[in-house]
Amino acid sequence: MDTKKTLRYNWEFGRETVAIRVSSYRSNGNLYVGLCHKEGREWEDFGDVTVNLPYEFIMPNEAFITGDFTKDMLHFIKEHKLGKVLNETGRSGYAIYQKVAFDLARLAEFDSEGVAEHCKFAGIEVPKEKPQKTKKQNRGKER
Repeated sequence: MDTKKTLRYNWEFGRETVAIRVSSYRSNGNLYVGLCHKEGREWEDFGDVTVNLPYEFIMPNEAFITGDFTKDMLHFIKEHKLGKVLNETGRSGYAIYQKVAFDLARLAEFDSEGVAEHCKFAGIEVPKEKPQKTKKQNRGKER
């Protein structure tokens, strides 16, 4: 994990440079997304993006956003185009959690091994990389 692709995470306590870690919750295979940051030379867990709600139905690319700093997490997801915030929520006790449909191909840009592991666990195909648009392709569309 020494050469991870990183993103900026802005939150109420400042700015962090973070890497994305993807996995599955072992109890049910739901998508797990977490953030890591570098402390000295080592990567350490920074925080969870998702929370496991085992009694809620979700697709393999969907997850509920943790209640900690939800507003900042949702902004981070939108800003970096990691997924789409859905109009659905899940409940656990008195807490309500926002549902997000993550773009697994986009997450794979940051943790391809974790996405592949999750897809295998969920029984789905690993997403193909999105083709990069070049200026030549864009010019052809304008004509």
